[in-house]
Amino acid sequence: MVDTKEKIRKAALKLFNEQGIDAITIRHIAKELDISHGNLQYHYKNTNEIILVLFKELNDGFSRFFTHNENLNQVNLEHFRHWVEILIDHIWQYRFIFLHFVEVARRVPEVKTLYNSWDKAREEQFLVLFNTLIKEGIFRDDIPPYIWKNLITQQYIMADFALSHNEIKMQLKGKKAVQYYADVLFNQFYPYLTAKGRQQADKHQGIN
Repeated sequence: MVDTKEKIRKAALKLFNEQGIDAITIRHIAKELDISHGNLQYHYKNTNEIILVLFKELNDGFSRFFTHNENLNQVNLEHFRHWVEILIDHIWQYRFIFLHFVEVARRVPEVKTLYNSWDKAREEQFLVLFNTLIKEGIFRDDIPPYIWKNLITQQYIMADFALSHNEIKMQLKGKKAVQYYADVLFNQFYPYLTAKGRQQADKHQGIN
């Protein structure tokens, strides 16, 4: 059974995604659920509290993904491409955060603190994945470590602001947006592929 807090979070996520954080108040969320705003505030005092909880949900989803995949012994490029798509899809589910990222961080300082606390763990997880793909002969083994670390920063920049680009430029929705930006993100790795990796990547492009 879905509890009241979960219903509130789902309703807030829907409204934030549709209309943004500036247009939505506690009263709007209460109206969406057909409850009094006083009842809603018993669970969450204001929209900032809800935004923080939704941001934590977003992070929990990323953490589950990395934990599930970090112990795999064999990885091919198709696995990697699929994972990129899963991550972009997760971002799409919480797209209001990424469409208003700077404002969210200013409005809810705990979001900025949490976001910055991810860095070390996420970097280690990405490097483990890259090293696995190097061992599988998919990623090149002649790339200096600092380049891999810079590449992680590039992925952050790309993933964090891809949906802002979409909002202004492409205006894609749902699966089309996820697929497009997953491909853009995935293709950033092409220069780092071995001949074996490029063959697998080219095969994927041929299918699409």
